[in-house]
Amino acid sequence: MTQNIIHYLKLVRAPAGFTALSNILAASVLMTNGQLNLSIIYLLFASVCFYFAGMTLNDCFDFKEDLAQRPSRPIPSGNVSLNKAWMIGAGLMVVGLILSFSFSTLSGYVGLALCVAIIGYNGLIKEGLFGSFCMAACRYLNWLLGASFVALSTQSFLIAVPIFAYITGLTYLSKQETTAQNKHVIWFTAFTLLITMFSSGYLLENSFAVTGIQRWLAWGLLLVWSCLVLNKLRLVFQTFSPASIQQMIIFMVIGVIPLDALLVAMAGHYWFAFIIIALLPPTRMLNKRLNAIT
Repeated sequence: MTQNIIHYLKLVRAPAGFTALSNILAASVLMTNGQLNLSIIYLLFASVCFYFAGMTLNDCFDFKEDLAQRPSRPIPSGNVSLNKAWMIGAGLMVVGLILSFSFSTLSGYVGLALCVAIIGYNGLIKEGLFGSFCMAACRYLNWLLGASFVALSTQSFLIAVPIFAYITGLTYLSKQETTAQNKHVIWFTAFTLLITMFSSGYLLENSFAVTGIQRWLAWGLLLVWSCLVLNKLRLVFQTFSPASIQQMIIFMVIGVIPLDALLVAMAGHYWFAFIIIALLPPTRMLNKRLNAIT
């Protein structure tokens, strides 16, 4: 029984589900200036359902490819049947929509757009740069789902730009995880990380109401984060191989949580930043147990 549960946890990439939660928390905190209530639970659960649905449907659509390149995955290994996986993916998506509409009509429509993006990426536009943009759009919409805790505004759309750039680079790099044939992807990923940095700086100067020591602290945190991530990417450039790329992908997927916490801290919401960063240990421990993110 326990082994069966592990197979399903691997199917949905359970450790990375915490990154969906951090997106919702970060977006809602930034858009409400930290004025949250327990109704946020609807959006948190909806987000996790959408994320797990997306990961499950990804493996359903990639079944034939995984038979050749990732035979240990739950579906090609036979530990989870393809038909059951389709049912799980569709069911989770429906539950996510129900929870979104239960929160508000606006959240429901954002959830519906997220479903379209998930299906579009998994079934239609997965390869190349456009595929990377499509995956980034899924994360962008997940951020907007968190922002829909209140009415969406221009700021809502701007505040999600860093995560869009970050996920674009991550996804484009992940296309090399089995072959490591095109080293130029490192430069593109570095470019997207710089966009993440500069767009975060733009938000700091134009959207976040912090001044004095808080402003300088925010710039310092952003600089430290940028140096750490770019240095990690530099090491991948030096030892460009499927193994090093896979490690970088795990680092960056889990790194969504520190990025969310960074943006919240830059806006001066330090307690919420600590709450978000507290999602990091369980994410790492669960991934160590399951080895399920990639």
